[in-house]
Amino acid sequence: MALGIGLIAVLVVLLVATLASGLEAGPIGPGPSSTFLGLYLMAWGAMFLASYYFSHKTFFLRGLIWVCEHWSSPKGRGMAFFYAALAMLLGGLAVLSGLGLIDVAA
Repeated sequence: MALGIGLIAVLVVLLVATLASGLEAGPIGPGPSSTFLGLYLMAWGAMFLASYYFSHKTFFLRGLIWVCEHWSSPKGRGMAFFYAALAMLLGGLAVLSGLGLIDVAA
C-alpha cells in the first residue's frame, strides 16, 4: 500500500512542479516547466515499465497493467512496453528542450 501511495505521490509532485513553474499551452521551449513536464512523462513511462515486471507488488502497478490489458488496442501486457517507450521518448525530448539542448518548436 505504501509503495503505491509513494508512486502516486511522485507523480503528483512532478505534476504540481510542472504547473507551478508556469507551463503554458503551445510549443515546448527552454525553461523549467518543460523540464518538469519531461520528468513527469518519463516517470509515467518508468511506472508502465515497472507495471510489466512488478504488477504483483502494489495496487497502482496492477491498475496500470489492467489498462494495458483492457483499454489498449491491441490488448495485452506488452502494451506496457509501448506506453513506456512513448512516454520516455516524449519526456526525453521535453527534458532536452527544457534544458535548451534541442529546439522542438521549429
